[in-house]
Amino acid sequence: MTQYRAKPGDIVVSKINARKKAIGIVASGRDVGITIHFRALIPDGVKIDTQFLWLALRSSFCTNQFDVETGGIGKGEISEERLLSVQVPLPPLATQRAIVARWQAAQAEIAATDERVHQLEETISENALADIGITLKPLEKKPKAFALSFQDTERFGVEFNRWAWTLEDLLSSTKFVARKLSEVAYINPPNNVGFHPEDLVSFVPMEAVSDKSGEVANPQVKPYREVKSGYTRFANGDVIWAKITPCMQNGKCAIASNLQNGIGFGSTEFHVVRVKNLGELLPAYIWVLLRLKHIRLAAQRYFIGSAGQQRVPADFLEDLHIPIPPLAIQREIVARVQAGRAEIARERQAAQRKAQQAQAEIEALILGTQQL
Repeated sequence: MTQYRAKPGDIVVSKINARKKAIGIVASGRDVGITIHFRALIPDGVKIDTQFLWLALRSSFCTNQFDVETGGIGKGEISEERLLSVQVPLPPLATQRAIVARWQAAQAEIAATDERVHQLEETISENALADIGITLKPLEKKPKAFALSFQDTERFGVEFNRWAWTLEDLLSSTKFVARKLSEVAYINPPNNVGFHPEDLVSFVPMEAVSDKSGEVANPQVKPYREVKSGYTRFANGDVIWAKITPCMQNGKCAIASNLQNGIGFGSTEFHVVRVKNLGELLPAYIWVLLRLKHIRLAAQRYFIGSAGQQRVPADFLEDLHIPIPPLAIQREIVARVQAGRAEIARERQAAQRKAQQAQAEIEALILGTQQL
């Protein structure tokens, strides 16, 4: 495939996705190769600031000019002639740099809000558990040289056995008895259903589970005949937990609810956890535990498969020991986590509003409809 060279400071425009703001600046360090489906623009630095040009090209004023109907090298691409004819606002260089500085300040403020949200997410569940005596064992490794009895090995491999924790003590408590998750919940239980082919059921692809909120955000409804084979089945109240990378690390885990006809079908990359006795254990409590970053980091030790398609096997969940406090305490933990997540949602909405306001302000400054 033919490639061209783009140098640090060049602006690279995707001819296919220019209207979607697929435009970037080559970072400092070294040259990069680009295909014929991209165009490298070289700002002169005298009339136009590089970052200002990047902002201008990503503004709606410019993206609306990226007309793909004129064709290009590939189907749906903006033509070279059309790309180079795009009109770009050109205020004085000092004004351009002031606009860039305003944009950078806004991005720093948004990043600070994002960091606050990240810190809240990291601590909310752990703090709720710590307050009732549930502690998280540090994910530490043994010294480089260590001895281990063969009968104590859970799996072959030096790297696997170097870890100093087990699934029995990963979550520990001095107050509550811990039991294997498989003793108190079914892992990937069968779901025998007798639906008519045209009966409607809920369909939950991986992208429908939000890694931010831990909820099923956009379920679909499909006739049973379309999903009856080749998909994972679950029911209302089940916890679905992504087993594949990077979805598992990102926290794609949710409680199935409001399913059409009570049954859902989804990605084969979900593990399903179903509580055996609701008088002993809350699905929401399991959801809190399985969404812990601590658990997700630990699960990576158990990955199987190739580097690009690694999965956590079911035995990780089956052998994971979880402390089981009384239902009242489980409800308290869940309530605290939900209250914290409501605060996180408000912070995230605030960050989104700031981002939208910043974008609108920058576009107005670029067009000159708003003054600095």
